[in-house]
Amino acid sequence: MIHRNFQPHFVVKTGINGLGVFVTHAFKSGDVIFEMTGKLLKSPTRTSVQIGNDVHIEDEIAGFINHNCSPNAKIDKDIHSFVAIRDIAEDEEIVFDYNENEDSLASPFVCGCCNRKITGKKTKVMA
Repeated sequence: MIHRNFQPHFVVKTGINGLGVFVTHAFKSGDVIFEMTGKLLKSPTRTSVQIGNDVHIEDEIAGFINHNCSPNAKIDKDIHSFVAIRDIAEDEEIVFDYNENEDSLASPFVCGCCNRKITGKKTKVMA
């Protein structure tokens, strides 16, 4: 069931963890999937993405992109964009590793694929 269309290349629908962002056409490794726009913040929120030291962006699309320990995308902080790190098939969910991008999360959680606590790369969690 489709919940919301943002633009021709994306659709938000049920994903691996609630709602997720799915591509409506394939992307090749290295392709820019989309550039984030929105309000810049000094602190993380539950839906923001870190794009620099103490700089986070609250983007309408990125707020629905889920975490996965085997990501198909990463953040290019220089151009504020999601970039494919492998080929992404049509109708595949875009996912990135929050622990690789975020210094700390506003809302840490236990990962559904590995059962580790996802807190951000600067927060140390005992296993």
